[in-house]
Amino acid sequence: MKRIIYLFFGILFFAGCSDDLLNLENPNQYSADTYFKNLEECQRGINAIYGGFYHDGLYAREYYFIFDCLANEAEQNSPMEAPTTDWPNYTHHPGNSELQGLWRSLYRIIFRANVAIENIGKWEPVKESEAQRKETMIGEAYFLKGWAYFELVNIWGRVPIRTFENSTEAKVPRSNTEDVWKTVEDDLKEAIDRLPVSWDNDNIGRATKGAATALLGKAYLYEKKYAAAHAEFAKLASAPYTYDLHPDYQENFLEAGDNNEESVFEVQFRGGATGDAVWYMFGGQESWGIGGLHTGRATEYGFNDWENCHVSNAAVAAFTYKNESGTDYIDPRGAMLFYGDAASGGDTDYAGGEFPYEAKGYMWKKYQTYEENEYEGDPNSGINAKVIRYADVLLMRAEALIMDNRIGEALPLINKVRARVNAFEYTDLGNQSEAMQKIKLERRLELCGEQVRWFDLIRWGEAMEVINAEKFAAKGVRPFLPKHVLFPIPQEEKDANSLVADDITGDWN
Repeated sequence: MKRIIYLFFGILFFAGCSDDLLNLENPNQYSADTYFKNLEECQRGINAIYGGFYHDGLYAREYYFIFDCLANEAEQNSPMEAPTTDWPNYTHHPGNSELQGLWRSLYRIIFRANVAIENIGKWEPVKESEAQRKETMIGEAYFLKGWAYFELVNIWGRVPIRTFENSTEAKVPRSNTEDVWKTVEDDLKEAIDRLPVSWDNDNIGRATKGAATALLGKAYLYEKKYAAAHAEFAKLASAPYTYDLHPDYQENFLEAGDNNEESVFEVQFRGGATGDAVWYMFGGQESWGIGGLHTGRATEYGFNDWENCHVSNAAVAAFTYKNESGTDYIDPRGAMLFYGDAASGGDTDYAGGEFPYEAKGYMWKKYQTYEENEYEGDPNSGINAKVIRYADVLLMRAEALIMDNRIGEALPLINKVRARVNAFEYTDLGNQSEAMQKIKLERRLELCGEQVRWFDLIRWGEAMEVINAEKFAAKGVRPFLPKHVLFPIPQEEKDANSLVADDITGDWN
């Protein structure tokens, strides 16, 4: 049975974190002066950082809509309501509440991590075991802070760097992207030095040395430091690490596949909430108690449930491509990703019988339980969100090798991912340009619906060209404008922080 950290336990002392990023003198909350005095309190402080993953804009709800829709992997159905409809239509703006929630939640994680690092660092353990745990807790805080800055710099570019010292200051200027990237690297190196390779069953889901190493490699890849990226990714292929591809690709996206050998880092969910806690992802993250630790994705994407979005025609079409002999080939992962018709490679039946393709079109199978259940029911899924899988690591490692002109070394890494799903294996990747086209396709197929493609398209510099071509073919529109490579700075940040507001051109970024 899946074991999970009860992340919300003790989070309330950090509740709030709005424009002024918490007032430590608030008499209704704990303060740093009275907290972090023993192991239990320090542990709760760390758990509170993980709690940010469940807040507005992140993994309990909005994150999958935002990045699946922006990447044109998911397309809206009529039930989708504003502000979510902004994402597939590229009408998002500084006042979009989901965009503002994402910004707040990322900085909430950073604030809590800064508080934890500062105050756990001052704590004087009594036992040797406590001293060891002190170091791993600080490592967790550095990892989570590094992850949040990684998201911020990729989504917004130049952003304020918030430290413990300036945490209560409303006005903090934006830093250059180089400085934000350095913060990401420095935080992850601190995490690697402190984190364990693995945890016991009661603590599965916490950040590990391997997760920090993978994220550092990913940062290097995004910064085009290809040799450094490959060096980090390569570490995960040998002892003390034991990562491998899970034999059953589809099981990665069911509760049975949570925290398996392919998991590098994932957000932990637990279904089975009751009462008001079922709806906590609509705003009750820290006011409705520990009953809410689930995600709404299965129900919101579900074709027999809320049906808010479907798989885009462009995503479906990608699963049919030429093999090495030039013949049309349908990738077997199509039937693992979506329900559809046989000609497209989609799955054609589910627990309720034949999939009604004529009425529904292409609908999601990944992260759904329709092979066992006719309906998902309430938005109460316990399937973990995969943030980094080992398959992703292998493909990023292959990309780094290709860009470093070590193409032959990339071939077995790509084929390892393809062999797991019984797709044909390449005999040759061709020149660097041809090899990059193959890795781009492979990432699209392997990671579809995992909020990866948007970031890939942006860092490859081809988002506008690709998205506009797909949208024009489907709807006759080209909605992606040059400004869309970055999100607009949230209106509430501009209202509170004049140093940021005065640094913005054209009310965007």
